[in-house]
Amino acid sequence: MKNLKIKLIFLFVLFCFFQNKIYSQQITGAVFLEGEGTPVEFANLMLKPGKQGTVSDRNGQFVFSDIKEGKYNLTVSMVGFVSKTLSINVLNKESINFNIYLVSDTKKIDEVRVLGNFRQKELLKNPTLEQASILTSITTISDVEMKKQGAVTLIDALKYVPGGWTETRGRKVKQFFSIRGQKYPYPSYSINGIWQKEFHEMPYFFNSSNIEEVKIIRSSSALLKSLSALTGVIDVTTKQPVDKEVDLFFKYGSLNTYHAGASFGNSSDKFKYRAGVNGLGTSGPEGRNGKENIWNAHGFAQYKFSQTVDLSVNLFYLNGMRQLVQPIEPADPKFINRKEVYDPINTLMISSKLSFKPSDNYSSELQINYAGRDLTYENENLINDKITKYKESDTEITLNNINAVALGSKNTLRFGALYNYWLAPEGKRFYYGRKGEVHTISGVITDQHNFGKLLLDGGFRLSNEYFEEWGGFSIEGSGGKFTNVEPIVDEWQSPVWQATSGVTYSISPFTSLHVSIAGGIVNPRKGALNNSGETPDNETRFNYNIGLVKNFYRLGKFTVATFWVNRKNAIDYSGNIIENGDDDIMELYKNVSKRNYGIEAEFKSAVILNTLTFFTNFTYMKGEIEGDSDWKKDDEMPGIIANMGANYFKNRVDVNAFLNYTETYKNDRFVSKDYLAENGKAPLGNFVTFDLTAGYRIGKEQKIRMYVEGKNMFNVKYQTVPGYPDNGRLVSAGVSLTL
Repeated sequence: MKNLKIKLIFLFVLFCFFQNKIYSQQITGAVFLEGEGTPVEFANLMLKPGKQGTVSDRNGQFVFSDIKEGKYNLTVSMVGFVSKTLSINVLNKESINFNIYLVSDTKKIDEVRVLGNFRQKELLKNPTLEQASILTSITTISDVEMKKQGAVTLIDALKYVPGGWTETRGRKVKQFFSIRGQKYPYPSYSINGIWQKEFHEMPYFFNSSNIEEVKIIRSSSALLKSLSALTGVIDVTTKQPVDKEVDLFFKYGSLNTYHAGASFGNSSDKFKYRAGVNGLGTSGPEGRNGKENIWNAHGFAQYKFSQTVDLSVNLFYLNGMRQLVQPIEPADPKFINRKEVYDPINTLMISSKLSFKPSDNYSSELQINYAGRDLTYENENLINDKITKYKESDTEITLNNINAVALGSKNTLRFGALYNYWLAPEGKRFYYGRKGEVHTISGVITDQHNFGKLLLDGGFRLSNEYFEEWGGFSIEGSGGKFTNVEPIVDEWQSPVWQATSGVTYSISPFTSLHVSIAGGIVNPRKGALNNSGETPDNETRFNYNIGLVKNFYRLGKFTVATFWVNRKNAIDYSGNIIENGDDDIMELYKNVSKRNYGIEAEFKSAVILNTLTFFTNFTYMKGEIEGDSDWKKDDEMPGIIANMGANYFKNRVDVNAFLNYTETYKNDRFVSKDYLAENGKAPLGNFVTFDLTAGYRIGKEQKIRMYVEGKNMFNVKYQTVPGYPDNGRLVSAGVSLTL
């Protein structure tokens, strides 16, 4: 079997490289800073006549595919630079490759893109942009890459992130995504830069077709995207139209899985909008529940009142049902003999952003977010036929203001405040019947100063929570199986702080070194209890990152980063549970000091022979737990996670292949006591997955794409959580239309 896998991969690579050279007509190239050779990222490129638009990547590179013979005007624009328009004549069966050099519209610009005035312009344009010192710990996934991967939901899109690790299960929250082995707390989420306090289940429903790009910030040094609790941030940018567009798609496959959607939008100088509807569902694994039917509607609108003020609004509404997959052995029988369902699930989320840029030296963003969730939960105990049913609902309102001020030509100060209100009138999950009403406030300040080739940055965030009422646990930790707990009323909690500092050094126009340090306090999730029925202690966490970025002209970009995470009194799962009288089960926590360290390396290629791109990344990490006299290995996290992918396009045909390897690790969560007594922790990981998609474009303008898709082609029934095996090989076929 191993030899067969190797042969399949080898044949695929040969297929990509040695196809006969029947060129599809493309326009490719790269955008650079005039006189410096520094790649310009996020430059806007528009091709007319036609409706094609794109942006340059981090290497400054861009590509227009499926170009018909004729004459075109290519316009390149970006804030801070003089726009440039080039005339291009495309001949039959000819691809064009050239470089574009932009000139700054200011009198002076410093040498390296991430430094100096250009970096300052980025901060003033986008005040929530994270600091340059953690660039080696940020991975961006575009909507194009998501389509190539066949990602259906947001969590699917994270599969090939360096060091990314998804634990899949069928209970409560369906999947957990962690970074660098830090499993608690998990990364937080922000939508268009707006922090989402209770977004934890939405990634498994949030449709990838609504997403323009996702930035995964693996470093604990993130300060401005969210209250990250030193775990990293997943920042989602929703789609915005570049021109008039209509998109339709449908996919159907194994386990009656479907994914369908339609959207339309338009854009002008002052107003742009986009709206659509998406659906996904499955019948689930045979005999184990898992049926899903989820539909959502989404909308986006942005109006530019003037050159200094614009307002954008996003709306997301979800409705549907989801059965939770039943586990198999070695899971504990109490989990196997439960049938759980959320029906219906209703979620409404509205976010808005008001941007104010009165001058070149000042900008401000006011962000407002509302989220309302209303779910009905039902649990059937198959042993005693007891059915528990209750309704969960909660409301969340967030206000956030971030400001950026240029204190001079070399210094940028950013500061802001956040307020969040969360109300669960009847409690949620384990604490149903116990009201939760919590206010969160936070203040942040960062500063960045340029010293030529050296850029220094630093920041500080202070957060606190006020419990108007919280019945999940008592200060004394009485527990009482949740029923007789004295609620906390009108009480401030201990403040939580986070501080960062960093250095970025330009070795050359194409190479930069990045160093960052972050430290702070991580408090336990509200309602968390340890084995003694008390609240776990706060965790003190420090994180260190050192990384290097190297851009190879016309070849691609190489990034390498090392990390060290030191966690004193780390909050971790104890492996024990308690139950209340309604058959609800709650996991208990413990404090144990941990440390994780490792290295990440990633390479993303440029376009090769106008037909092929590929990427590969590798993460080695080691986790250790403090024992009575020495540190011992943490066997509950994989030591190696590796990914690679190749994307091939030529003559209307595209082929996309992806591989993931996750090393062995162990866990005892949800495992029966008999299994643990006989075998110890359950073995997990140790698998290779191979996903493959092949498509063909039809029509004169190639606007229709028909494709087949295979997930887990090696049919490996691996487990990332005991008792929840992967469904194995899944095959689907689909069609998409873009107008």
